[in-house]
Amino acid sequence: MAGAEVTLLGPPRTQTVEDARALCLQTMQAWSLQDAEERVTAIVTELVANAVSHAGTPLGLRLLHVDSMIRIEVSDGDPTLPVRGDPAFLDENGRGMVIIESYSSDWGASATPEGKVVWAEIDLSAR
Repeated sequence: MAGAEVTLLGPPRTQTVEDARALCLQTMQAWSLQDAEERVTAIVTELVANAVSHAGTPLGLRLLHVDSMIRIEVSDGDPTLPVRGDPAFLDENGRGMVIIESYSSDWGASATPEGKVVWAEIDLSAR
């Protein structure tokens, strides 16, 4: 199914992370993309959890499937753009963007008038 899109709007609460995970799993099944489920779910979980813990504002999740690409976008009201850290082996924090980078083909962030959008793409033809 190409050209499909789903969205979720939520408050900055832990439950929103769980809601996003559930939506992600349902969507990957509906789009017959179970082989991408782990990667998409990991990215969605990290991006939404980051928005909940760092931005603390209402957030939006957008999943878009076009041709052989899945794009994941999370928007929030904090203009601070994420930075990929280099966590030490025993660090408990700072691994989110590393995880996103490892599962995605590309990722980035852009400022918006309301805050920012952080996105990641998965090239389904690359695997």
